[in-house]
Amino acid sequence: MSTGGDWTLCIDFGTAFSKAAAAPMEAWSRFNPEWLRPLMLAGEDEGRNAFLLESAVFVDDERVLFGAEAAARGQKLARDRRALRSFKTLLSVSDLDRALNTSAPAAVDPRRLFTMRDLVTLYLAYFLAAIDRAIALDPELSDDAIGERRYAAPAWRGADSAGQHGAVVALFAEAETVLEHLGERLLEPGGLALADVEDALQAKPGAARAADMGLIFEATAAAAYTSIGHERSAAHVVVVDIGAGTTDITALYRAGARMRELRQARVTLKQAGDFLDHVIANLAISASAARSPEEQGELWNLLKRQMVDIKDSIFQDGRAILRHRNRTHVIKLADLERDKDYREFKKDIAHAYAHSVDVARRHALQEGRRELQTVAVGGGAVTPFIKEMLAHTSARGLRLAPSPAIPIWARTVYDGNLGPVFPQLAIAIGGALAPPDMLAARGAD
Repeated sequence: MSTGGDWTLCIDFGTAFSKAAAAPMEAWSRFNPEWLRPLMLAGEDEGRNAFLLESAVFVDDERVLFGAEAAARGQKLARDRRALRSFKTLLSVSDLDRALNTSAPAAVDPRRLFTMRDLVTLYLAYFLAAIDRAIALDPELSDDAIGERRYAAPAWRGADSAGQHGAVVALFAEAETVLEHLGERLLEPGGLALADVEDALQAKPGAARAADMGLIFEATAAAAYTSIGHERSAAHVVVVDIGAGTTDITALYRAGARMRELRQARVTLKQAGDFLDHVIANLAISASAARSPEEQGELWNLLKRQMVDIKDSIFQDGRAILRHRNRTHVIKLADLERDKDYREFKKDIAHAYAHSVDVARRHALQEGRRELQTVAVGGGAVTPFIKEMLAHTSARGLRLAPSPAIPIWARTVYDGNLGPVFPQLAIAIGGALAPPDMLAARGAD
């Protein structure tokens, strides 16, 4: 069904995983889930799911590694070295240019060869190369079919978030220059030689597609996909986005065709998926017989590598079983529920959520509205206490309309393979579906 330039591409530059999705420009007004094209960014050996690209760069002795290889190498050398991750958190700082022009930490780049801008640019070039590969392999798409490009970002810093749009677009433009220089070599196993990387970072800029890239706030993207397929949607929406690095909660309201944020409702917590992973790992190690630093380090790395499956088992079956050095370790949900840090984690999220709901409730009543929609997105959206929290929302005077973390239509496409990872892909999909009126910024303005 593709003709030149009639698709919208949205990029979600994630803390743990990066994602991208495309949708026809008319999808908002006449939605068909079969038209959605979440991009298969990861190769067969690059991660646990083809839709999710690891957000990681590792500066090795002679090469620079990307994605799953970078993350694995960082875990292997965790005592002395680490991969650079949490790119998105970097983009939230008050002086982005200054932060980007600082040297990378010694644990990431011991020889201090690269600035933070260099490493972020290199990862974005790798990400863009993966997007180009996915588009080329998709029978419904071609590069000239993408008529509009946008990226999703949290509204961490109020009106100034859109003010940083020009700096972020400049990063994407620099990444495209690196991509033009290195091409598909960015995706080769084993990464790139340091000399090739340094040459590419010095390359002169070419024609950049990023100049026309738009910005959509993540909460707006989430509100967009929850509105799809409904003749009438709630005028007020509270969004809980539990990513790897942060939990972001906010409320939006519909003003004509646009979704506007109630800034008083915005709360960002540093406790999120990574924090929960550490709580579970520490609990498992404390309950184990591992006593030596070496054995504890091995167990820690094993826990981190298998954490997604461990969490699934804990929250679905009440326990997870892990084998290490001929020992069996059982991690129980009951023990997690008694953990002080976990209880505080749940309490902080519940408190922040209640605040956002109250702001949305008061605004809705002032506007004469009587319905409040709630939705959770991100990797933590399917956590039982999040689902329970949304199901038992208290908002006096309003009819509640909780939206499932995985819409029914998402379970019917891609032979059912989209449903399990939809919470992670929700922002990219919603961002691709949203009409232009929902954008926070356009082009490099």
